[in-house]
Amino acid sequence: MMATEETNAQPPSGSAEPLSGGNLRARATFVPHVRIPWTDGIAAIVQPDNMIWRASTPEEVWIEEATAKIGEWRSLARSVYLRWALTINASAKAEERYRALPVDQALTTSTLRVLDGAPRQVEIARWPAAQAAEHYAAITPLIAAYGVADLYGALEDIIFDFYEIVLRHNPESLLRGDEYRPLRRLRAQRGVSPDAENAWRQAWAQRFTTWRRKRAYDGLPDVLVALYRHAGLQRPTQYSRTDVADWARSLEMIGELRHHVVHGAATVSDRLGALSGTANALTFDFVTGAALDVRLHHLQSVECFSDQLLSAFNLSLMERVLGPLRDVARRPAGRKGQRNE
Repeated sequence: MMATEETNAQPPSGSAEPLSGGNLRARATFVPHVRIPWTDGIAAIVQPDNMIWRASTPEEVWIEEATAKIGEWRSLARSVYLRWALTINASAKAEERYRALPVDQALTTSTLRVLDGAPRQVEIARWPAAQAAEHYAAITPLIAAYGVADLYGALEDIIFDFYEIVLRHNPESLLRGDEYRPLRRLRAQRGVSPDAENAWRQAWAQRFTTWRRKRAYDGLPDVLVALYRHAGLQRPTQYSRTDVADWARSLEMIGELRHHVVHGAATVSDRLGALSGTANALTFDFVTGAALDVRLHHLQSVECFSDQLLSAFNLSLMERVLGPLRDVARRPAGRKGQRNE
């Protein structure tokens, strides 16, 4: 069964689904999404972002779960971007405010210090209004860099979340060997009772967390390629200019910039310079050896990439069960998927 999901607006029908509270990045989200049966007339008006496959066989359940999560993942990525966009705007507005204040006004900043054996608030800086405005002007361009790092973290969360769905429904590769015999037993007994199901879920969560920690060292681009291979997914047939390897190179470029930000690099590395200005470089225009200068358009292009990547996930998953979508309309009615809503 197939449904549509709209992530940008609140249509008059459908029900909102909140993001999971298990991730810090999932807090303060600004992009509600709803699910609408494609037979609902509103679907043609709002132009939904995603399609959800409703499984007709046990083998398709993981595809249903993955397609149902894409709206949540899209909301996460967009909300992370919006939080940093708001922060950039707030910093620019603060600069304007302090430039307009009288000369006798000042900005004070405090922090904690241990005094007499106890933590107390103490003032550590006091800047006249004009100087405070200059400080805001200096920090505003830096905010986009930290936004890129945070958004890359969201992409990491999304890709591993997707991989977890694939592995949880097909966990054999993570349960091989004598070390995991107890885990295989828990999985075999999970349907016996609610307690058995809960025991399996807890054990699986621990196993996946350990696996994820190790795989993170491989780098997110390699994880993306492995995910597609493991899940038996292909690039959408309507794509002609990029493939999974190209998406992985874009991820590598974003990850290289994140590495610069996290480690305080002041100049552009050879690798970031080489990846910039290529066909998969988004708007990255960094030059090897030049001063690292991250701007809003870099952050915006990372958000755009995340949106495009999620659309690719959705199409790849749908074509995993339907075959090329461009061919679906030409099939006899009985072969289009009788269980589709």
